[in-house]
Amino acid sequence: MGEAQERLDRLLKTVWGPALRDLGFKGSGKVWTLPDENDWAMLGFQTSQASTADEAKFTINLMVVGKTAWDEARTRNSFYSGKPSPNTIAHHRYVQRAGHLTHGRDHWWRLAGDGRNEQHIRDEVLDNLLNVIVPKLKSEMADQTPGPRGTFEGVGRG
Repeated sequence: MGEAQERLDRLLKTVWGPALRDLGFKGSGKVWTLPDENDWAMLGFQTSQASTADEAKFTINLMVVGKTAWDEARTRNSFYSGKPSPNTIAHHRYVQRAGHLTHGRDHWWRLAGDGRNEQHIRDEVLDNLLNVIVPKLKSEMADQTPGPRGTFEGVGRG
């Protein structure tokens, strides 16, 4: 693992993960779930295959799917796991890349391995989590209108 990926993992462990836990999320590493009786509501930090030792390129995916709808989709798609992943396109009510909410388009943050932009990325992502991403995830949980909605609305209707 390169310096950039180590910086990303450290930010997840020491800054963004604790902030998500404070907001009620469970998880670790790159996948976080907001416990709910009716829905799978998840955030996923997705790294790009274009990441290198010198730069960790990542985005954040949001996903909401009803637990009953997920179980029904699993009966039609035997390859679906028992628990969905926000980093995999599959049956959902809402799936969105965070950049569409925070930058008006798909956006991948680029964390430098030498740390030159670490403070900026740390603060920007934390602010986006607290003020845009998590509130949007919660509003989509409250909206029980059938989907799909979001960036990938026409994909994965198994």
